Amino acid sequence: MAAAFESCIIFPNKKIEDTSKYYQGKLLDSETYTGGKVECLRTGVYRADFTTDFNLDPRAFQELIDNVDEIVKFAVGIEMAQ
Repeated sequence: MAAAFESCIIFPNKKIEDTSKYYQGKLLDSETYTGGKVECLRTGVYRADFTTDFNLDPRAFQELIDNVDEIVKFAVGIEMAQ
């Protein structure tokens, strides 16, 4: 463009595009990847088509029920404070 200007050649101005991107009328924070499929195998999210045996101990549930007040105080007072 500088060489064209020095030679008095007419050229179009640079087009400045709007940097805002929208999807279905909503502003996108970033546009890095669209589409795809992610599967999470045995990391806390279980799908119905995976057979998984859970070993649940009623004593553990009772311990949680008995200590609800202390657990909530710890979670709110210490964990949430950090």
